[in-house]
Amino acid sequence: MTRSDLAALRPRLAIAAIAFVVWTAFAAWHAHVKPADFYVFWAAARHWQTPYDPAIITQLEASLHIAGAWPFVYPPTFLLFSWPFGLMPLPVAYPLWTGLTSAMFFFAASFMVRPVWATLALFILPPVVLAIAPGQTSLLVGAAAIGGFQLMRTRPALAGALFAIAACIKPQAMILAPIVLWGEWRVVRSAIIAGLVMILASFVFGPGLWPQWLHAIGDFRAVVPATERVNPSAIFASPLWTVALAALGVWLAWSNRNLLGLVGGALCLTPYAHQYDLAALTPLALMWLIDRRTLGWGHAVAGATLLAGAIGTPPIALAFLLALAVFSSPWWPYRGRAATGAAPSMLYEA
Repeated sequence: MTRSDLAALRPRLAIAAIAFVVWTAFAAWHAHVKPADFYVFWAAARHWQTPYDPAIITQLEASLHIAGAWPFVYPPTFLLFSWPFGLMPLPVAYPLWTGLTSAMFFFAASFMVRPVWATLALFILPPVVLAIAPGQTSLLVGAAAIGGFQLMRTRPALAGALFAIAACIKPQAMILAPIVLWGEWRVVRSAIIAGLVMILASFVFGPGLWPQWLHAIGDFRAVVPATERVNPSAIFASPLWTVALAALGVWLAWSNRNLLGLVGGALCLTPYAHQYDLAALTPLALMWLIDRRTLGWGHAVAGATLLAGAIGTPPIALAFLLALAVFSSPWWPYRGRAATGAAPSMLYEA
């Protein structure tokens, strides 16, 4: 590593350190609000032999006096990441989880945002805060995906491993990865190998967890219609509507072989997503706003809408995705750089 590389790394490490300190302190103070999402992860990790047993969540809800639908539906591979936190007391586990995942996300985001110091703006953006407060996995998945795109050209094996990590934590977030990564065969090969290794590693918790996970997904599907979500699929319950959204998602993925196609396309296909699942797009949306004169005001407005936390309902999410589909079209005048969302040699060259 050269001196120039180290010099470029210092401000990014500083941002990651600030994120760790700020959000660890925030989580320690915020714990009394009962961040139920992380509570579920922690409880499942502590009961790794039977993490999908509904009685575990029932007991958690009763002991911590939380209400709502909180099923654990993450794959067994997620336990590879959450199990160490299950060994800790909850007042320690939640702040540490929050600080570490935030630091990783802000570090990865700093490679996207120009100038680097503008990454600090992410500290106050609703999608990011909404991911941090409940201890969600969105920042960890986002950091892995951003890192994967960052390293595709220089270190494809590591990039593939990062994509595999994202998929092993939240498979629905990577549902369109085969399209987005089409042609990047070294990355794909590495992702498949790393994914298989993590699946085999998850057998340490018992191979019987995999059919239990599939059963938990089936149970959750019955809960989804009654939960708050931003997916456009919540607008209509129709096979034709599902096909139309799938077509939109595939178009976004194929025309944007990058983070936009991955996250935006998945929002069209998955049955459940919350506003915090858009956190991974915030660094890109911030660049649309910063580079509005170069990228065009269409992207700037779309980016501002996302950053302001306005994408909170299925109709607004649909309008956002349709706008991005238009901006991705060959006839859009700013197509050249707007679709990439970054300067040459950055994340999204394709």
